[in-house]
Amino acid sequence: MSVSQPVRPPRRRAPRNSLNPDRILDAAITLLDRDGPEAFTMRALAGQLGVGTMAVYSYFKGKDEIGDAVAQHLLETIELPPGGSPDPGGELREVCRGVYRLFTEHPSALQLLTLRPVRGDDAITVIDRMLGLLRRSGLGPDEAARAHVALMQYTVGSALWSTRRERVLCEEGARGRLRAKLDALPAERYPALVALAPELVCAQGEGAAQYETGLDAMLRGLLP
Repeated sequence: MSVSQPVRPPRRRAPRNSLNPDRILDAAITLLDRDGPEAFTMRALAGQLGVGTMAVYSYFKGKDEIGDAVAQHLLETIELPPGGSPDPGGELREVCRGVYRLFTEHPSALQLLTLRPVRGDDAITVIDRMLGLLRRSGLGPDEAARAHVALMQYTVGSALWSTRRERVLCEEGARGRLRAKLDALPAERYPALVALAPELVCAQGEGAAQYETGLDAMLRGLLP
């Protein structure tokens, strides 16, 4: 006796003429943030949209062009503070926070911006604003350039650490296992680590608050 195979429900198709570049980019951002650029394909994107693959090619030549458009679109979402503030250090802090928010809210942005050079003015605008604020703060040309690189390295590294660490700590029982591991260490061998175990576990999960603590310390050290 033959066994009947389960009937798969038909894939829901998007209404005719509803596809447009904005819908494609929104779907691409969802896929990239969820699965990463390595797993991103035109077929997966078409499935997310409920259309045939060739329909997406009507708007974009391929996944590299979509990746460039996504990176540019995400950069446009960075909210730069109004210019001309009497407090360039505070304005610089807000720019760094905006970059950090972008990279933590959309982990794909960080990967896209490092995989391929970005076309468009938005990334250049952020860099120019940061350098201008550092110069207004009283730093010389060499000091401003080095301070900019240091701030970006810290911001990008913190965003990468935060997104990856958050996934680990969100696993069921992860915080408890980390605390138990620290509590099991011999105090005579690791006195500082054992003594500060509660504070360390707390700081590990603070994300944005921890980033801003370090950012404030950096700005105090970098700016005159």
